Amino acid sequence: ESLRDEIFLTVNGNTDSEWAFAVFLNNLKTPLQAEPFCHSVLKDAMLKTIAQLNAWGKDAGITEASMMNFAVTDGVSVVCSRYISSNTLEAASLYFSSGTRFESYKPGHYRMIKADKREDIVVIASEPLTFEKADWLTIPTNNLIVVTSKLNVLMYPIVDEYYNPSL
Repeated sequence: ESLRDEIFLTVNGNTDSEWAFAVFLNNLKTPLQAEPFCHSVLKDAMLKTIAQLNAWGKDAGITEASMMNFAVTDGVSVVCSRYISSNTLEAASLYFSSGTRFESYKPGHYRMIKADKREDIVVIASEPLTFEKADWLTIPTNNLIVVTSKLNVLMYPIVDEYYNPSL
């Protein structure tokens, strides 16, 4: 009932991820536009989506923690969440690596090369894709990672009742 008709009618299935994406689209002012959004618009819509899903869970009496790792892009910017509706549990893992290029240093082993101050690559993954631990940074629980159109990587805490900076 909360979704605008134009969004409700785009959902073809009944998976939780489809409906969560519909809620996300509903939080965009012009969700079906063909032009890219500013990264801050995507970030704000993601924060509203998480807050709305939490509110509906509370209204339904759900006490079990919900993990909400989401990733969205408009083709230019990327927003990913590492989130759990708990201030004691950790969310499902999420990592990122950035640099100039991946390079093989021996057969089957790769590392991220940082040849200059600018990033040419940003990779976000549920688990590190290489054996080089120094290449990967953990995205903290209940945080958003934003990759801007200029490949700047920004981290934002999701400050709500479940935010615990020690996780």
